[in-house]
Amino acid sequence: MIRASLPLAALAFILLAALPARAVQPSITVQRMTVTIEVRADGTATILQHRRQSPSSRAAAAQIGQFPIGFNPSLGTLDILEAYTVKTNGTRIDADLSQVRVQMAPGVPNVPVFHDIQQKVVVFPDLAENDTEVLTYREEQTVPLFPGQFTWIANFARTTAFEDVEIRVTAPAGYRLQSEAHGLIGTVSEQDGKTLYVWRYRATDVVAEDLAAVSSWDRLPRLFISSFPDYAALAQAYAARAGGAATVTPRVQAKADEITAGIEDRRAQARAIYEWVSGRIRYVALYLGSGGVVPHSADEVLANGYGDCKDHTVLFEALLKARGIVAQTVMINLDNAYTLSEAPTIAQLNHVISYLPEFDLYADTTTAMAPFGMLPFQEYGKPIVLVGGAGEVVRRMPLLPPGLAEISAVTDAHMQLDGAMFGTTRVEGTGPAAIALRLAARWVQTAGHEGAARRQLSSMGQEGTGVFAFPPPDGFEARYAVDGRFRLDPLPEVLEGDSFAPPLGLLLLIRPGDYYLGPLNRPTLPVSEATPCFSGRQVETLRLEVPEGRQPVRLPKDRTIRQPFFTYTAQWSVQGQVITVRRELVAAFDGPLCSGEVRSAVAAAMVEIRRDQRAKIVLSDP
Repeated sequence: MIRASLPLAALAFILLAALPARAVQPSITVQRMTVTIEVRADGTATILQHRRQSPSSRAAAAQIGQFPIGFNPSLGTLDILEAYTVKTNGTRIDADLSQVRVQMAPGVPNVPVFHDIQQKVVVFPDLAENDTEVLTYREEQTVPLFPGQFTWIANFARTTAFEDVEIRVTAPAGYRLQSEAHGLIGTVSEQDGKTLYVWRYRATDVVAEDLAAVSSWDRLPRLFISSFPDYAALAQAYAARAGGAATVTPRVQAKADEITAGIEDRRAQARAIYEWVSGRIRYVALYLGSGGVVPHSADEVLANGYGDCKDHTVLFEALLKARGIVAQTVMINLDNAYTLSEAPTIAQLNHVISYLPEFDLYADTTTAMAPFGMLPFQEYGKPIVLVGGAGEVVRRMPLLPPGLAEISAVTDAHMQLDGAMFGTTRVEGTGPAAIALRLAARWVQTAGHEGAARRQLSSMGQEGTGVFAFPPPDGFEARYAVDGRFRLDPLPEVLEGDSFAPPLGLLLLIRPGDYYLGPLNRPTLPVSEATPCFSGRQVETLRLEVPEGRQPVRLPKDRTIRQPFFTYTAQWSVQGQVITVRRELVAAFDGPLCSGEVRSAVAAAMVEIRRDQRAKIVLSDP
């Protein structure tokens, strides 16, 4: 698959959002882009790509002046045919192709068995604003990702202007290709015993920003091409590629026996194996597709002590098999893709986990800290492809149960006579929230407690120092807690009548309403954009003790927001010298996405939630 020449959106746990779509001057204009693909009957292909584009600013020239092209040398070759800059006065400056070097692609683990994802970076000489860069390259796919099958995908960023795009695919007449196009116009014709597929795309109006809460493969102009008739065939092909990787060897059998020694209950055996693989086999992230689909053998993974998601799954399932427990591989998306294309590809299937039918549970050993049978937020509600077994191949992961993911944050602060504040924060998480909190604790360990505390305070508009305390994060309990102590720099102005909000302290996780309802702090995300939504409960309690003789002039108003799928409340009170605000969100959604009327209700509620969380108090004079 060729994807490196087209921009991909990557989304993490903290979701991003977009400004409202509005036409702007494009920073990059693609005047001409052609993709010519010759597919052969065995699934191999020759792919010729040509691109002519111009930047409208120095920043854009710096962005595209180095053009990376990814490829997998175990599947084929990549040759740069021409690369040059055309100055505005017509002068042509050729790139020195002898200086193009093969290098590891960003994000590829620097470990011995994961060196098959590489890239070539073309540097365009003296590229300035309004110049034109021209690039032509050819890829020979000599080994199909799946034997006999061909797939290809592309998407088009709405922040780039495309004046003329043409994609031409030729295949033998008997070699049927399926396609799904969004925003492209396609035609099919027969000529000379071959089938010619042509798609054209043009979009010269661009938007300033086009970040969103769901994957580019769910929403951008895009094209999927596949020779697979359905996902059942894709699942069979994946199973064939995995082959005997999960074979129970003497080494695997011995390890399974060792792990489960003295354990009679079968579910307890499965849990012990899950925790051993999660805790002992280091996970090296390498996405399915980009890194191929052939796992290393369970024996090899066991010997190495590390592996990607395919390797984790193979070892986990082999150890289970050694104890007579059946497990099936599950293809899933680990980012924010919530659809599957009609033309079967693995564009939206970049991760694999396991399904244990005997216990009707899913397990992902790569999280390293998820309780058995529990998953990270982003794996709930996703479409999946089940490899092996009977019944429907395309299924959907269960939704996150309402009572599973809870976050509780309590901050107790005390104000001194100079306006400095000190106190403690305790954050607790259950279920997927505990997984997220353990990951945050790992970040603290990496960044250092004091440095992490300063950064965390600063990210929430607070300046000061602090330190965290927590048990080792690498555990599997369904509940986890992090404690923090902090001291904020003096704010004498708050004792002189300036308004201020009670301190959040060392809050490591999100505030009520955020993430569960979508990205809370991206108010310009269009209402038309769907967002992932999650059931659960979030509670935030802030208590501030003010000096004797001081009282709030008035408390902010309490709030209650009730919608069919969620309720948000905020309650203020004062007792003696202690001012308290308690905020709570309780959500129970019947789908993985907020869209349509639900999204509209959520967006309206978020306006009020943001307003509530900005509420401030003013202290009286002594």
